[in-house]
Amino acid sequence: MRRASTYPHPAGRVERVETHISIVYLAGRFAYKIKKPVDLGFVDFSRASARYRACEDECRLNRRFAPRIYLRVVAIVRRGRALRIKGTGVSVEHAVVMRRFDGKRIFADLIDAGGLDGETIERTAVDIANFHRHAPRIPPRRAYGASDFCAHQLRSVISDLHTVAPRLIPEDLTDWCEAELVRLDAHFEQRREQGFVRECHGDLHVQNIVLHGSRPLIFDCIEFDAGLRWIDVASDVAFFVMDLEAHGRNDLAARALSAWLLTTGDYAGLEAWRFYVVYRALVRALVESLKRHTDEARRYVRTATRAARGGSPYLLLCHGYSGSGKSAASAALARVIGAVRIVSDIERKRVTPFAAPRGGRLPREAYNPVAIDQHYDHLLELTRNVLDAGIAAIVDATFLLRAHRERFMELARALRVPVLILDFVAPRSTLFARVASRACSQDGPSDADVVVLKQQFLNAEPLECDEQRVTETFQTNVDLHAFEQRAFWHSLMVRLHQIRHQEARSTSAELS
Repeated sequence: MRRASTYPHPAGRVERVETHISIVYLAGRFAYKIKKPVDLGFVDFSRASARYRACEDECRLNRRFAPRIYLRVVAIVRRGRALRIKGTGVSVEHAVVMRRFDGKRIFADLIDAGGLDGETIERTAVDIANFHRHAPRIPPRRAYGASDFCAHQLRSVISDLHTVAPRLIPEDLTDWCEAELVRLDAHFEQRREQGFVRECHGDLHVQNIVLHGSRPLIFDCIEFDAGLRWIDVASDVAFFVMDLEAHGRNDLAARALSAWLLTTGDYAGLEAWRFYVVYRALVRALVESLKRHTDEARRYVRTATRAARGGSPYLLLCHGYSGSGKSAASAALARVIGAVRIVSDIERKRVTPFAAPRGGRLPREAYNPVAIDQHYDHLLELTRNVLDAGIAAIVDATFLLRAHRERFMELARALRVPVLILDFVAPRSTLFARVASRACSQDGPSDADVVVLKQQFLNAEPLECDEQRVTETFQTNVDLHAFEQRAFWHSLMVRLHQIRHQEARSTSAELS
């Protein structure tokens, strides 16, 4: 296979790349991936028929993500003493033929080189979300995604880690995992019954995504074990987010999660978020341990430990009339501080998770007082999902009524989470101009027009004294690019720093 004459095209100098289950030959513009005849327990390629079936599955499954890369499966035949790709002769093996790509454009290398930007990450997360939306959702085995199956998968990883790398996993992390399995038992079953266990990628780490031109392409999904790809969609995207965190890019991880959630609306999946991040980190720790990359394995265990401990979430409530710029400002702020943004206008038009928001204006009854109250109840539940997962939340809604604001303040108090109100202000002339322009262009999900804005002026209840004490005001009659600058948010940054400092002092006092 190292000979150029083996290939039916110009091959040049053939390179050989080996993993624990595959050998890849890089020949000219193509790559040939062959399965090793190994039995590692979690994968058994000892029989030629199993290797051929795995090649067929790999090509079929990965073409869902990267049809430009995965081309076909070919036979490798022996002709005398030589091997040939296809042609006459005795078939001795099969290979997946792939179009080569620039290895320096793999996400892991781009991160190390500082060449991966937030827009590319968000585009990748949206691609993942759209794939999840259309992925098959009737598992070939009912056990896939069940609580017992999830428990078996996690315990197998931990057991293998104890064998391969004794003392690598802290005992308290193992205890946390067992406690989470108990807590999430009903959640796993509910998600399976609701159709969130789908045929996913299964191995969505940053070594398996490449920037091909300007588009991210995902490759090398799990083909050898259906149980590892028929999983909860939240578990699938958690792999991607976790690996960004493990590579020291919490900012990119936050943008990936926020983009995926905005596209899918699957905030309920966050109930098991920390569990999935821990599980995925331990999977990578096991892989790196098998390759004897001790430092890398420890890095993933540290990532798992941080996830198990949880974050220090806080809640930011947007406040302002339609046209006040709160949506554009909060979108920029979410990118600056690494928070998940819940957008009222989007969620109002989303019927169910993974359903695209309905187009066009909603009927008038969608905006009567009862419907509005119900909508804020829904936003409240989504916010609880985010905060319970240990993630900071920004709720992009008008919050013009005291009763709606108070429900969210009560949630923050119940969860012992700091809360701030972000009051977005612009001159009335600017508000009317923005709303009229948006209504004419039908740009964005908002249904607000001049009539709606006038009604808001009549019904809005001003912030009370107790609310003003936790309010930061921002004048938004500025160029939109100003929102992207940390200087615009200086007063909020100072406030958040003070909150974190107070939390650290409280934690220290409790421990002492």
